[in-house]
Amino acid sequence: MFALLDCNNFFVSCERTLDNSLEGKPVVVLSNNDGCVVSRSNEAKALGIPMGAPVFKYRDLFEKHHVKAFSAKFELYNFRSQQVMKIASSYAPNFEVYSIDELFLDFRGFTYFNLEEYSQKIKKEIAIEAKIPVSIGIAPTKTLAKIANRIAKKFPERFDGVFILDSSEKIEKALKWLDIEDVWGIGRRLGVKMRDAGVNKAWDLLQKPEIWVRKMMGIHGTRMINELKGIQQLGLETPAKKQSIATTRSFMEMISEKEKLRERIETFAFSCAEKLRKQNSCCRVITVFVRTNRFRKELGEYRNGFSMVLPNPSNSSIVLAKAANSIFEAIYKEGFHYKKAGVIVSDFVPENERLINVFEKDLETKHLPIMKAMDLLNKKYGKDKIRLASQNGKPTYERKLLSPEYEEFLKNNTLPEASFRFH
Repeated sequence: MFALLDCNNFFVSCERTLDNSLEGKPVVVLSNNDGCVVSRSNEAKALGIPMGAPVFKYRDLFEKHHVKAFSAKFELYNFRSQQVMKIASSYAPNFEVYSIDELFLDFRGFTYFNLEEYSQKIKKEIAIEAKIPVSIGIAPTKTLAKIANRIAKKFPERFDGVFILDSSEKIEKALKWLDIEDVWGIGRRLGVKMRDAGVNKAWDLLQKPEIWVRKMMGIHGTRMINELKGIQQLGLETPAKKQSIATTRSFMEMISEKEKLRERIETFAFSCAEKLRKQNSCCRVITVFVRTNRFRKELGEYRNGFSMVLPNPSNSSIVLAKAANSIFEAIYKEGFHYKKAGVIVSDFVPENERLINVFEKDLETKHLPIMKAMDLLNKKYGKDKIRLASQNGKPTYERKLLSPEYEEFLKNNTLPEASFRFH
């Protein structure tokens, strides 16, 4: 059996750990630059606030119903996430961190355990230690565990946050209840095609011939059918190293000053280099792009980007920031108001397998001890405490709706290295 543990309305739940007076009130958390809604409490959902709602369109509704809106507090979310993952993973020998608020636990071999009671124990400890409410779905396959988790969330009073699909009757009933687009791996776009073919519920998909499923979804569809039947196709996975890394941002306010935009570009390159070192990779190619606001055509439109092949593969913040600055100089044009920019690194090689160009000076050996020391200090004292002189130290996103409770949290906690970097 597999269990999927999912934190309920995770970002909002994290906010409530700072201020318990938010319990029972409509709360939303906003995206980078406070532009749109990325997490909602159940009370906010009941008001009809959709995921991704643009703040400017719903401001009147927020005021009318006293909806509390908060800037995203990524350090807090990472802190709580790692608390939850540490507690949950101690209950199973094998696990897979699927996302910042989801974790698969491998319960195979737990034949003599009462999984209902065992899962309630996990749920209770997380509620006490991390103060985060979770739902747990248990089933013979990961796909069915996703469905079981959805049922546990949908009917909290009935199942007290834990639901187990442990019989063919339960599985059939669940699949007849679940809309086809809610099946893990299908989604809205493919769901439309499925409905056009008369597949409205997950159960309907099982009634289709395998050749039809394969034609519609390829080999992935065949695996999904088996998973829905309770035949395991997907095991636990370890995170794969990324093949490209990007740091891109839309700015809260358009930037027209060249030096201000240059500083943002160098900060994005710094962030990419940090992520490369975390997975022990170096990149061969760096790309920089800039873009004006496509909704403000009266201010003039301009977009451009350029890629550079580095003489030697690198993950040095100094090398990548310098390369990003060179590209920026080549693509920047005066007289425009820039709304978005970004840096992308690609074509990776392992850090210990770099092939050096004999005609180029290799700066990596000189920078390596500096980068290691910088990473250690930032890990110990907080992100970006040590940075390049050209950086202003501000995050790559803007957050205006932060609370005094959050400042207190940052002062009183040593933050672990982020499993998920948000900027």
